[in-house]
Amino acid sequence: MKQTLLSLSFCLVVVAANAQAIDQQAIVSKSVRANARYDLKAVERISATNVVEQQATATYTAGKAIVLQPGFEARAGSVFQATIAPVSARSAEPGTGLMVSASPNPFQDLTTVEYTLPTASAVKHTLTDARGSVIRHTESDGVQAAGTYKLGVEGGNLPTGVYLYQVKTDNQTKVIRLLKQ
Repeated sequence: MKQTLLSLSFCLVVVAANAQAIDQQAIVSKSVRANARYDLKAVERISATNVVEQQATATYTAGKAIVLQPGFEARAGSVFQATIAPVSARSAEPGTGLMVSASPNPFQDLTTVEYTLPTASAVKHTLTDARGSVIRHTESDGVQAAGTYKLGVEGGNLPTGVYLYQVKTDNQTKVIRLLKQ
């Protein structure tokens, strides 16, 4: 029950025509209008009650489940695709500064956090539980050059639940959610 409540606290209600954020769960209730394209990804699950109108395209990808609730409709002449596939949590759109992602997510024993620095910077990494208690904190030795880095995060000894992973540079901070199974 406790895990369910934690997961539910991270639900996202989608109201934009082209959502870009990747969240643990997503609830879709807004119609996809004619001649529009809507791509939605969620790390765990998507629940949809929306209408995909004629000549609209909607693509939903989730790590565990896509639930089409009463009220969902893909009208004749629309294109609707639902795919269950691994989805990484990503904290920023490509090319907009500091980027952080984790894969696999959800994970069991190990996940790899990948981060891209747009400029050289000192970097701090912090892993906290859902209540904000610090589990691990590390700082880079000196300045890291601009580029992409990968860091393994071991979670075999962590209890099942939601964790927050923060990457902080000299001028930016990004946080992603990690789900330990």
